[in-house]
Amino acid sequence: MQSRWIGASGQGRGLPIEGQQTHRKTTAMAGVVLLLATLFNATILTQPAHAAGPLVVTLTFDDANADQMAAANYLNSKGMFGTFFLPSGYLNATDPNGGPPPYMTTAQGLALQTAGNEIGGHTVTHPDLAQMDANEVARQVCNDRVNLNTMGFRVTNFAYPFASSTPAVQQTVANCGYNSARGLGDLKSKVAPTLTEVAEPLPVPSSDLFFTKAPDEVDSTWTVADMQAVVTQAEPVGGWVQLTFHHFDVQTDPLSVTTANFHSYVDWLAAEQTAGKIVVKTVRQVMAAQFPDPSNPALDVNKPLVNGPAAPPPITTGNLIQNPSLETPGPVATGLPYCWAVGAYGTNTHTFSSVSPGHTGSVAEKLVVSGYVSGDAKLLPTLDLGQCAPSAIPGHVYQMSAWYQSTALTQFELYYRTGLGTWNYWTASPQFAASTGWTQATWTSPPVPAGATAISMGLNLLSNGTLITDDYGLYDSIGAPSVFKSMTPARLLDTRNSAVVGPNGTVSFQVAGVNGIPANVNAVTFNLTVTEPSSFGFVTAFASGSTKPNASNLNYDRSQTVPNLVTVPVGADGKVSLYNASNGTAQLIADASGYYTTAASQSPGEFQPMTPSRFLDTRNGNIPVGPKGTVSFQVGGVNGIPAAVSAVTFNLTVTSPTSFGFVTAYASGTTRPNASNLNYDKAQTVPNSVTVPVGTDGKVTLYNESTGTAQLIADVSGYYLAGGPATVSGAFQAVAPTRFLDTRNTPNNAVGPGATIAFQVGGVSGVPTTVGGVVFNLTVTQPTSFGFVTAYPSGTTLPATSNLNYATAQTVPNLVTVPTGTDGKVALYNRSSGTAQLVADVSGYFLP
Repeated sequence: MQSRWIGASGQGRGLPIEGQQTHRKTTAMAGVVLLLATLFNATILTQPAHAAGPLVVTLTFDDANADQMAAANYLNSKGMFGTFFLPSGYLNATDPNGGPPPYMTTAQGLALQTAGNEIGGHTVTHPDLAQMDANEVARQVCNDRVNLNTMGFRVTNFAYPFASSTPAVQQTVANCGYNSARGLGDLKSKVAPTLTEVAEPLPVPSSDLFFTKAPDEVDSTWTVADMQAVVTQAEPVGGWVQLTFHHFDVQTDPLSVTTANFHSYVDWLAAEQTAGKIVVKTVRQVMAAQFPDPSNPALDVNKPLVNGPAAPPPITTGNLIQNPSLETPGPVATGLPYCWAVGAYGTNTHTFSSVSPGHTGSVAEKLVVSGYVSGDAKLLPTLDLGQCAPSAIPGHVYQMSAWYQSTALTQFELYYRTGLGTWNYWTASPQFAASTGWTQATWTSPPVPAGATAISMGLNLLSNGTLITDDYGLYDSIGAPSVFKSMTPARLLDTRNSAVVGPNGTVSFQVAGVNGIPANVNAVTFNLTVTEPSSFGFVTAFASGSTKPNASNLNYDRSQTVPNLVTVPVGADGKVSLYNASNGTAQLIADASGYYTTAASQSPGEFQPMTPSRFLDTRNGNIPVGPKGTVSFQVGGVNGIPAAVSAVTFNLTVTSPTSFGFVTAYASGTTRPNASNLNYDKAQTVPNSVTVPVGTDGKVTLYNESTGTAQLIADVSGYYLAGGPATVSGAFQAVAPTRFLDTRNTPNNAVGPGATIAFQVGGVSGVPTTVGGVVFNLTVTQPTSFGFVTAYPSGTTLPATSNLNYATAQTVPNLVTVPTGTDGKVALYNRSSGTAQLVADVSGYFLP
């Protein structure tokens, strides 16, 4: 029934499974009789009881523990056989610390079957099925039988983890093709001496088939006499008694018996059988009397396999924890929130209860540990096959948080899932101090181990005490809510100083720990410039160590120098990779102007970086945007983005335009602003980064100001959280794009050669007097020579960076993110031998 250990570890952590309780069947079974009636021949359901005969005794062994192999060998040596209920997700699990395997291998299980023992189902990951929704129950029960069958096992009977069930769960077990399912705790034993029933009747009544009666599981407190008593008390009446074992000679586990006691008991059973008082059978042999296999009456019928439903698509962005504030109750009256389960190991008494109010909302979860000897207890996202367990990507690091009050030290304890559904202990965070008031614990995990598909984490108690928790968060470091920190622009990469990037080549550059950028950076904003390309192509920026996305950041022609602003997640190694999709070489330059770090909590305006993803490509329907036409694309509710977001960052590309023009991006449903985001010439392919508010319908609109058509592409790289005005430092406040500077409006005001112009941001058009940084689209037009523009905080030293390169007579834009000076201004330096007109359209700012 109960799994205690996933493998020995230095900390002694075990698989987080509730271990000290057995659950007696308390539900009325009248409805179950009707529910199951359609599954069996009416003749079978009404057949008379067997004539009086010897008591049938079955020895069952739960959880595939490796130490059961020696016990099985001894049992078989006496001519008796047992039923082994194996969770398929446990088979072949290894000890993460290199110790002996804690569970059986597939080969060992097959050896048991070949020797004459029965293999039964026990779910994939050993969850409390009463806490699961219907689809997850079906995945756990049906897929376990399918998995075991694929491994070569004949599986026809089932046992409930924790003996926990409901009528709906029992119906699912029947639907998955099982003939019976064992419960626990319904027959008299040393644990339940007041019960009157001592044996399950034979044939098993239809109302009991999917919760067959059995005594409580055998544990370390049982003597040989206690085990004998559950048999001798039933011998006068006959029927069926099932005894359940877990471990042998594991002194640290309460569900263990000694090998000496087990051998003595088996010897005694053999003597009782020889005396004709009992007969030892497997569950399969008992069921064969009621449901014989037509091809071999000595076996019970082997019904067709049934696959469980597919798991829901994994959540990969945002908070990966479902029901993080614990407000939604579980599907049954377990007292636990939906998608949460109890995890515990060792010797201690622990209780969970809901308390009010919570840190936010009306509910928090309270854990009380008493009688502590060893182990721990905690609340965890359920260790399942996809219903609730947070998804994970190998190699990624995850940032976790929870609010707590505690009378004792607490820490995060982490587990990961691999293979068919094996859950392994992973690691633990440093300990957090006791706190009488609400305190947020935060920690960043190591890289997720290879082969992992999901993770689970929770705050624990490793001593007597009380712990109250609420508002959990778990984010991929590539997708954690972040706040922006502006910086004086700094050059992080210039391949002209090292080696040119080759055709279809990749170059990576360090971000974390460079130029004052912290090691825990989540994302970076930098101006990317291509120069001296030997052919046409495009560049894609992405987090180092991740899969290159189907997106582009910067398109270029042969011999062209062209920039674009990029905001992209940073890899677990602190680097960003640049891929050159071209038949030729190119020199690449990256000038960082800011970065994002993990926010202390989710607040409006915080940035959620994501792997670049294509949200719009009008070429796919071959429907270009017409002259003075618009196209809108959905952002909210797509690709893991919440339904409501305040703003979005995307790379906008124009391609195949039939005339010159420009594109304006703005929130759907609002008035089109007097601003531009991307200027283009006929037949030109040109990109620009855009940060713009999102409409109340979750969409962004693109307007094509041109006499011709154009194809438009939008690759989203992140979004900003909604929920009201930005209030925390580093949060972004989007504004409708507004023109703050246009040197064309004043005669003879073009910016001269080597000249600088500054424009006011702080205190203008609703922008606060002091801001941490500003986002604006910078456009150069009517330049009389080639050159570039550098944006920087007014009053500071001109940095050796660039934001926008241009050629003679070219109109070209680029998005800029830059700090403002102490006077609230941004300075623009024109590095050229000619003049240029400059335009700045502000789309938002960051709080200081």
